[in-house]
Amino acid sequence: MRQVYDTLGRVANGNTTVTIRGESGTGKELVARAIVANSPRRDQAFISINCAALPEALIESELFGHEKGAFTGAHQARAGQIERAHGGTFFLDEIGTLGLALQSKLLRVLEQHTVQRIGGKEPRKIDFRLITATNEDLEQAVHAGRFREDLYYRINVVPIFLPPLREREGDIALLVDHFLRFYSAANNLAVKTIDTETLAVLEDYHWPGNVRELENLMQRLVLMVPGSAIAVKHLPQQILYTSSAKQEALLIPEEGLSFDEEMARIEVAYLQAALRRTGGRKSAAADLLRMNGQKMKYLCRKYGLQG
Repeated sequence: MRQVYDTLGRVANGNTTVTIRGESGTGKELVARAIVANSPRRDQAFISINCAALPEALIESELFGHEKGAFTGAHQARAGQIERAHGGTFFLDEIGTLGLALQSKLLRVLEQHTVQRIGGKEPRKIDFRLITATNEDLEQAVHAGRFREDLYYRINVVPIFLPPLREREGDIALLVDHFLRFYSAANNLAVKTIDTETLAVLEDYHWPGNVRELENLMQRLVLMVPGSAIAVKHLPQQILYTSSAKQEALLIPEEGLSFDEEMARIEVAYLQAALRRTGGRKSAAADLLRMNGQKMKYLCRKYGLQG
């Protein structure tokens, strides 16, 4: 993440095209907005389009706009989202889902910095900065013929890779604290707290939905947990189950183990610790472990431990 922040600082002031890559929910649009907030275009338009959320029949008109009468239902001329980004920044999310025909038209816009509305005759000069995002493997998409190679090189000038939350050691505690404060304040509630055991369970979880999943969980816990403290019992079952399964895997390896040997190892560890604590005095060690002196002597003989 430090590399990400360093890259943001380097690219913010220019007009270079940036592609933000990472799994869904890692915060790609937040990174795009951070770039804009630190750029000379901060006070200009920020137009965001999610390509995956629009039907293919509508996305061309949405991107490029249309003139009156260009198609059935086009009762008046309408500027497209690219045109609306004039002077500012155009954020194209999930660009990997664009069809090849639209990729070709987008490439022409990027090369000529002009846009032509559907049904229009004259191209319009547009000044905008392009930031794209994707959770797809664009290189594989190019190899498979699903993404134009020339467009790939046009947009992939400065790639920023966002690691998934499960690889961002230490970030979960910071994000939990941030979201608890934010959503407590947003709902006019006292700031909720979370104990170390509960935080440990959250840090053990793999977070397939990344930061978005964590944020949604914190928002729900702020609203639904009575009182001011969030405990393990308040967490969803799938998180508790995953954590328990991992602990069991650590406790019992796939190949199994000898129960008697493990119990003996644990007994020896406790006996040695008690003897060290009491300076080798078996009677004091027996009191520390809450067992009678005879049993302590027997176990020390059994395991060859000297007082």
